[in-house]
Amino acid sequence: MMRIANPLRPLLPGLFKNGRKGCGAFAAFQSEMNALLKQLEAKGTPADDDTDIGSQLLRAMKQSGGAISRERVLSEIGMLFVEGFETTGHTTSWTLFNIASMPGVQEQIAAELDGLGLLAKPGCPPQRELEWEDLKRMPYLTACAKEAMRMLPVVSIMARVAGTDGMQVGPYRVPQGTLVATPLFAIHNTRHNWDEPEQYKPERWLGLPTETYVYNSRAGAAAGAAEGAATAGSKRGITFMPFSEGPRNCVGQVRPTAVAAVASVKAAL
Repeated sequence: MMRIANPLRPLLPGLFKNGRKGCGAFAAFQSEMNALLKQLEAKGTPADDDTDIGSQLLRAMKQSGGAISRERVLSEIGMLFVEGFETTGHTTSWTLFNIASMPGVQEQIAAELDGLGLLAKPGCPPQRELEWEDLKRMPYLTACAKEAMRMLPVVSIMARVAGTDGMQVGPYRVPQGTLVATPLFAIHNTRHNWDEPEQYKPERWLGLPTETYVYNSRAGAAAGAAEGAATAGSKRGITFMPFSEGPRNCVGQVRPTAVAAVASVKAAL
């Protein structure tokens, strides 16, 4: 965010507090990402049945005829690494913290897992492996992860630059090139949008489909949870969007992150 707001930071890091430290950290990260790309390149052309993300990126670069540069692929690897890894760790950590802090929550999760044969119990046969379709069968555990994402979203603020025609925000005209920030933490935690937002309440999400990650809580409170999820499709009144919304939303969004978070929580319990 600071690099976007002030392009001089990477050019003159010494002029800013912790500027050199930040530039050093960024350079170290870029070095690690470059090492990952070199490992992919050393393997050669991926096999047709090799569909992991790294192979897909390398295949796209080779098949683009130069249209997709190595620098672009390097940037994509870094983005996928941060948005698909750090996000899951953050969400898992805060979900576990809140589960441990709230009386009765862990017991409800254990009962849900036990009913599906997914709970490890002393003196009993090993539980079965978690499967993709199990996510739909664990509404309470999924609700616990969503509530953690509401209270403590991975990205507390997101920004976009107004395009060539500018944009209209309510009564205000935003000129071209203006950096516009959306405070997700505030939207997720204001009393205007949520009843007792400071309280960890997984039950807020129990009436919603498990795959809902864009939601209008005010519409849901007035007309039912399902209505709140449907209203989110209008792009108006959204009060929950931990992965952002629209064509440039988070690449690590929705089910992959949710599955990883739920699986990690289950393993910890």
